Parts: sequence; structure tokens; C-alpha cells
Amino acid sequence: MVMKMAQHRKKKRKFKVNFSNFLTIFEIVLAIAIFFALFSFASAKLGITSVSDVVDSFSNFFRTLSPGEGYPYKINSSSVKDIEVLNGNIYVLLDDKTLTLDKTAKEVKISSLTYSTPAFAVKGGRAVVFNRNGNRYRIENRTDILHSGETNEEEKIITAALSRKGMLALATLCKDARSKLTVLNSSYKKEVFVWKCAQDSIVSVDLSSNGRYAAVAVVGARDGEMFSKVYTFDFKYAEPIAEFEYPKTAILSVRFSSNDNVVAIGDNLISFIKDLKKVENKNFGTSTLVNFTYSDRGDTILVLSEYGSTNSQILTAYSSSFNVNFEEKFDSNIKDIFAADGKVNVLLEDKVIVFRSGGTKYKEYSADTNSISVLNIGNKTYVYAIGKIVKCTESK
Repeated sequence: MVMKMAQHRKKKRKFKVNFSNFLTIFEIVLAIAIFFALFSFASAKLGITSVSDVVDSFSNFFRTLSPGEGYPYKINSSSVKDIEVLNGNIYVLLDDKTLTLDKTAKEVKISSLTYSTPAFAVKGGRAVVFNRNGNRYRIENRTDILHSGETNEEEKIITAALSRKGMLALATLCKDARSKLTVLNSSYKKEVFVWKCAQDSIVSVDLSSNGRYAAVAVVGARDGEMFSKVYTFDFKYAEPIAEFEYPKTAILSVRFSSNDNVVAIGDNLISFIKDLKKVENKNFGTSTLVNFTYSDRGDTILVLSEYGSTNSQILTAYSSSFNVNFEEKFDSNIKDIFAADGKVNVLLEDKVIVFRSGGTKYKEYSADTNSISVLNIGNKTYVYAIGKIVKCTESK
């Protein structure tokens, strides 16, 4: 009888151990299924295209469960190099670090930096931080450093850009040419495309969202006169598929407004390149370029000063297909502009006016006279002023 009871107990223990193993395996399978379901949702709804970006989103969510102390956030303005929005967070480049702040002013990430001349470019939930005229660079999201890299010693970095899928374009000096474009895949381990510019210096580069095309602006001199060129590339071909020259013009920036449309902004004109091959230029005439920016939806916003006057400025917003969304005149100096989430933010001397992308006025906020720049995240507007970052509240 005792022996039978012992055997019975042994069988029960054996059944219990097997059931526990089954639960462990089931939990693992369930966790994997949930992860891939969330990944699929994030890819479809949020535009997140890699596992690291999904992890970024989840880790950022859990970090924000303990909120910060709220805005205004105090900051040392003497060390601030640039400020942007990165995946719904405020992203700040300082002399010695990068900083990410969430909606409660919580410091989500602080990453030290030892670049002599730091600069960055942001797109698709990632930032490339690089040492201009140096060799080092790194890729970050709002919570982590994803990759650190270095160019060859003689290939000093001029500028850099990202595609929405995370591909990296590096424009560098070159030993056997004037400058060089190198495009790396989204894991930053493989060269997708390389092009050397024999005579001229690359000043701006951008990649299409689908990762198939590049646009490059170069500057040069001929017979004592400066000129610029814009090249468009299809990575299936070694050489440019189109070339556009701009005499007596300094092209400052190129940007894909859609997969096959490129906008180039110069000191005296804006150039619309359609289907990578057809160009239409609009000269500024007697007006002077004051500022420009791009939205996350492919819009381009320009500020021109009529006859160089700070008391007569015109803001023009172009759509991704190069149509004019709206135009607004101001009789005071526009200090900064920012466009995202269907809004255009205009920082004036003592206030911020927010327009919808079609030009209707959305909101107006008061701002300190020492304000430097403006940005928005969703329906919230923030102003960077000397010594602080402020969340705007509506004017009474």
C-alpha cells in the first residue's frame, strides 16, 4: 500500500513537471507571437521598420511611466548646437552629448559625445550624429545608440543624411577626387552605392524614402564664377541619371519631397525636380532668403524678405508635389519656422503663430523675446529660449 502511494505521488510529480515545461514553452511561444504582432502593428501604423525601433518604442513607453518634472526644462544655451523632434521626443545636440526629453521633460536618454564639430540629421525615427571635418559618426534613436562608425582617415565627413528606412548617406572628402558619396544599408555594414565627384565639393545629400534614389548638391567655380549642380541617382546605375546646373547660385540643400520628387533650395532660387529628371526653377527676384524648413510629409516652407527688409517677410508653403499650400505675409521678423504633424509653426518676436498645413490659423501663443527656435509634437508647441525649453500655453 505504501509502495502504491509512493508510485502514485511520483506519477503526480512527473505529471506536474511536464505541465510546467508545457507552460514555459507556451509562454515563450505566446511572447514571440505577441512581439511579432506588435512589430507588424508598429510597422503598419507607426512607420517603424526594424526590431531595434520597436524595442525603442516599447522601452521609451516603460521609461515614461515615471514622469519628469515638467516644462520649462532648464538647459545651458551656450552648449546647445541644434534641437529637433525625434519620434515624438525633443532631441537636443549639445557640445558634449545628445539629450532626449519626453512630454514630461523626463531625460529619456543622455549620451556623451566627444566630437570637435558635432552636427546631426534626423529622419525616420533615427538621427545620424557626425563629426563635421572629422571621421566619426553614430546612429541613434531616442533611447539608444544603435551603431558607431568611422570613415577612413583621409575621408573627412562633410555632411550626412538618412532615409526613412534607416539607410545612411555620407558625403566625405576623398583621396583621389574632390568629394565622395557613400550609401550604407540600414545595418550600416554594406555599401549600397559609391560615387566620386572629381571636380566639385558635395554640400548636401538626401535619400528617397524607398532607399532607391539619392540627390546630391555640389558647388564649384569656373572662370571666376561660382556655380552649383544637382545630381539625381538611381542605385541601379553607377552614374547620375540627371544633372542640373545653376550658374551664380549656391545650392544650400536638397530634399526628397516624395520618392521621385526633389526640391533644391539655393540662395536666390528654389528648384523643383520632378520624376528625378524634369526641372522647374523659381527665382527669388528682389527678395532675400531668410529661412527654410521641411515637414515630415514632404512639404517645403520658405521665408523670403522683400528687398531685404525684416519688416516685410513672406512665408510660402509648398506641398510635396510643389503646389503652393498657402502664403502669408508678416510685417515683423520671423525668427524661426518648424513644420510637422500637419502644422506650420512661426516664431515671431514675442509670439508663436501655428497654421494648419492648408494655411488656416490654428493657435497663437505668447513667447519670450529671447526665444530662439520653435517646434511642435502633435498638437503641442515648444519654444527653445535662452536657458530653457518651454511648452507653450495659449495666449489669453
